[in-house]
Amino acid sequence: MVDDLMNSFGITASAVGLLTSFYIYSYAPMQVPVGILMDHFGVKKVLSLASIVCGLGAIVFALSKYLAFASLGRLLIGAGSSFAFIAMIYVSSNWFDQTKRALLIGVGNSLAMLGASAGNGPLAVFIKNFGWRNSISAFGVFGIILGVIIFFVFKLDKQDEKIEKKTARVKSHIFENIMLIMSKKSTWINAIAALLFYMTTTIFAGLWGASFVQKAYLVSKEVAGYAMSMVFAGWLVGGPLMGFFSDLLGKRKVTIRIGVVGALLCLVPVIYFPFIHIYLVYALLFLVGLFSSAELLSFSLAIELNTFKAKATAAAFTNFIISLGDAIFQPLVGFLLDSNWNGSMLEGIRVYRVEDYQIALSCLPITLVLAFILIFFVKEKAFKKVSVK
Repeated sequence: MVDDLMNSFGITASAVGLLTSFYIYSYAPMQVPVGILMDHFGVKKVLSLASIVCGLGAIVFALSKYLAFASLGRLLIGAGSSFAFIAMIYVSSNWFDQTKRALLIGVGNSLAMLGASAGNGPLAVFIKNFGWRNSISAFGVFGIILGVIIFFVFKLDKQDEKIEKKTARVKSHIFENIMLIMSKKSTWINAIAALLFYMTTTIFAGLWGASFVQKAYLVSKEVAGYAMSMVFAGWLVGGPLMGFFSDLLGKRKVTIRIGVVGALLCLVPVIYFPFIHIYLVYALLFLVGLFSSAELLSFSLAIELNTFKAKATAAAFTNFIISLGDAIFQPLVGFLLDSNWNGSMLEGIRVYRVEDYQIALSCLPITLVLAFILIFFVKEKAFKKVSVK
């Protein structure tokens, strides 16, 4: 959708990176407040409102003729979306046994990746047939309807309702919990390592990868979109597998390091060897997603490093730090593309060479190497292994 945005608003790659970052400008600051709300008020009402806000934001973004209003739409989408992941972690951590936490977070994220996967190949087909504005508007309407359904249809069983009420009654000291979380060195290192690990997914598969694959491998926009969908398909499969493997070992760091190395080895050929067959690219990107799903274990680590009454807040703080990576690296890749641009234009849109993309995307292997190093400095608490009997 990068070319569509550049054409609709008459902007450069740097401006597209900045526009998409407006999502993060609301998503990231909302993380800690979202965690606090979840810890104190539960999930139902909060998630219902969040879905409606997200849907409204998508409609504003899609109908905008001016960049300023499009940016406002992205802000609303980010604010609404900020509740989803933490809500899933809240449910996994409060309603189920801790020995299955990583597995359940993986399963929950896999369901989310169904949507992310649909947001590439299938969305490209929708955009081709109906235009990007109509397609995004339709998703916005669906988000509003979903919010209403959550509020009126979603019911807690008696046991879960007791847990919700018990959580709401916990009179934890909000700022004390936040300061306790922030005072732990391992919490910071874990969050920064997760940030660096996640950039491969959000920067490559989420924004710039489709344009690169289309240019480097001489394929259609739809084929490139499906290539990005393979990353999210890998996450879908890998989330539960990595979670189960980690729970089985009773360790998080080992699995995370395996994931980082695997993602690095599979991403490098895609970026630097554009002569390989597109089907091999599909396979490699699937493995990139599968190995990258080990990043989810950073949230289990964050929860286990902190107190029971601040589970959602600890996860939200980690997600807040990760979100900052989008705000930094999405514009950075756009800036690097523009910096190496040779002046070529096609129908009013800047045309970037394969080597321009390769230089800009070189930041991703670097982030993976740094993530691998940082994980060694995170202290890991022992927990009970999951039983396979």
